[in-house]
Amino acid sequence: MLYMIGLGLDNGEITQKGLEALKEVDRAFAEFYTNTENISLEKLEDKTGKEIEKLTREEVERNDKVLESAENQDTAFLVSGGPLTATTHYDIKHRAEEKGIDVEVIHAPSIFVSVAETGLSVYKFGRTVTLPDDSAPESVTEYISKNDEIGLHSLILLDIDYPADKAVQKLIEMDESLSNREAVVIERANHDDQRITVLDLEEAAEKEFGSTPHSIILTGNKSHKEDEFLDSFK
Repeated sequence: MLYMIGLGLDNGEITQKGLEALKEVDRAFAEFYTNTENISLEKLEDKTGKEIEKLTREEVERNDKVLESAENQDTAFLVSGGPLTATTHYDIKHRAEEKGIDVEVIHAPSIFVSVAETGLSVYKFGRTVTLPDDSAPESVTEYISKNDEIGLHSLILLDIDYPADKAVQKLIEMDESLSNREAVVIERANHDDQRITVLDLEEAAEKEFGSTPHSIILTGNKSHKEDEFLDSFK
């Protein structure tokens, strides 16, 4: 049996159901390469009495360590944020099911939940894009443009240690027409020191933001209420 358990974005966000499942498994693994490593595995180990083995990206994507364990014993795979947000994690679920392994998914808060704190309607977000710090995929601006065509907000996810100002500078280099766009920068979503700032991209490129992780939203067509809510972050 494989339990895919979300840990949320900060300590204490794992659900009671997730904690109970973790207490009962024979073996537990965790990965943090898809999100920031801000969750204390030691605290989880103390709460559950389980030793948790941290995996590298290669061990998750190229080796079948998790699945080999789940074939023979109850196994937990712990992921910061939501357990199925990353394509890699859904692939693990799919491969487990192909091998005949029972899978239970236990959800937790992720960035897709946290964006609601901005006041923007979750119904009005278009396709999410990821902007890495080591490349500039054309698909990023292509999908932003497609979202713009139908008035939808664009959520831009950044690499773990990629600060918003550097990401914004790259976005403007990729498409200068974006420089005057309204942006919402979310710093450390769901953490005690979370901060939300609304400003133009041009301003964001010159601003020094706090600790990562950061996410960026380019706003689409907004309702009067959305405008009101965003005003509190200006």
